[in-house]
Amino acid sequence: MRQPLTALPMLLALALLLAPTTADSAPVDVKPGHTRAIFSKRGTPIRQTPSTLAAPVATLRYRTQVKVLEVKLPWIRVQSGASVGWLRAWETVEPSALSGNAKPPHLTTSGGSGASSREVSAAGRQLDEGTERGYRASRRDLANAYRSVDAMEAATAAMDPGDALEFINVGNLGRRGRNYARPGRVRAQAPKRRTTRRAPRGAGGLLGKLGGEAARRLGAGKTGSRIAESLISSATDYVDQVKTKFTPQQEYFLGRAVAAQAIAKYGVDPDASRRRYVRLVGEAVVRLSDRLPANFGGYHFEVLDSDSVNGVSGPGGFVLITRGVVNACASEAELAGVLTHELAHIRLQHGEKLLRQGKQFPSFVKGLAGVAGAAAGSGSGWTQGLVRFFGQVAAQVGTTAIDKGYGRQLEFAADREGTYLLFDVFYNHNALASFVARALPAGRAQGHHGTHPPAAARVAALQTVISGLRSFNPPPKLLAPQQTRFAQATGRAAPVPR
Repeated sequence: MRQPLTALPMLLALALLLAPTTADSAPVDVKPGHTRAIFSKRGTPIRQTPSTLAAPVATLRYRTQVKVLEVKLPWIRVQSGASVGWLRAWETVEPSALSGNAKPPHLTTSGGSGASSREVSAAGRQLDEGTERGYRASRRDLANAYRSVDAMEAATAAMDPGDALEFINVGNLGRRGRNYARPGRVRAQAPKRRTTRRAPRGAGGLLGKLGGEAARRLGAGKTGSRIAESLISSATDYVDQVKTKFTPQQEYFLGRAVAAQAIAKYGVDPDASRRRYVRLVGEAVVRLSDRLPANFGGYHFEVLDSDSVNGVSGPGGFVLITRGVVNACASEAELAGVLTHELAHIRLQHGEKLLRQGKQFPSFVKGLAGVAGAAAGSGSGWTQGLVRFFGQVAAQVGTTAIDKGYGRQLEFAADREGTYLLFDVFYNHNALASFVARALPAGRAQGHHGTHPPAAARVAALQTVISGLRSFNPPPKLLAPQQTRFAQATGRAAPVPR
């Protein structure tokens, strides 16, 4: 007598569980001939037919690259060596998503072509690692903090992409079809040189007049001529350029200075597991959102050794939050909301905006322009002027980011953009509002001396944003992995899934 097919309902239920879970799933943009890569560190089986119930042909290891032979979305038929079979398109990524993070640019950028790095740096070609070295030499009090910033960037570079993608998928983050690659990097660029010279005027004109003498003083050889040319042209162009907008490279080095100031004030949280967890949450946001642009040095996250509730956003991609923020969060989504708020400050360039609106910035630029003429006969004079200018700007931006805050209107803007980032990543986009309402009940902005808007006003403003977005109602079990790992990272009891 044949046994009843009692296993069939269970298999069908299993198939449903293994299907894409997000309601607004988008197919991966994949075509025959494309190369894809396996991102699951446990490996991914390819099957005989495009069905979850089909027998596996083989299990492909992490980082295995496959060639797409046929597309029947959500399934694709792929080939790896002698193995041919079917897998779901969103179980693969573009190979670039698994590429390692580049080393910090200040350790890898070159000083230009022709002359050595030291020569071009001495000529003040750009606000670069040479300028930072001068600033660090003048701020011995930041020596240990800068080493921690170097370690912060090294930790980002050392992250295994597979860990980041596993974190994303275990937490059911992102829309199906995202390729999860980090934003690109922007190359260093010197200020554009003019094709025609203006009539001599002010410091720039004086520098042009003295150009021939500068070249003679710096040497008649080819290397001396290159240094002189770099000094004469770049100093004038550089002053003109910083008057209007910082380049990605300038933002990066200013961000490092802000991060160093924050670490010098608070220190780094000694709990390495908590710091790694925060870094993974930030990495997920960076990989999943289309709203975060390419930058010069990548995006980096750190936890500060303080129980106050404060966050710091350094230009160019540096986000630091206190241990107090982590402890004040009730969920991983709220933690992500704090990070997206700080990322929004960076994306919207609020630090630079307030700097340029301030009364002191014109005097900083004027001082730099004044030293340009005097630097015509000596590269060291221009280098010293750059270091002084960098120090003035870094102090101003750092004070705003760490102590003063950005003011009511820019905080509202960061709340809005942070909520859009949460929605983009498929975290609960109500989370930033819930954190503000609960963690700052009286509108206090610890560390920012009350420059933030009252909590009630921030929550009310966010409700307008949230009401325009699709409601967030996933099954509780879908959020259980997030809450479990949040509880483990913060030492709290995990909620029981319903």
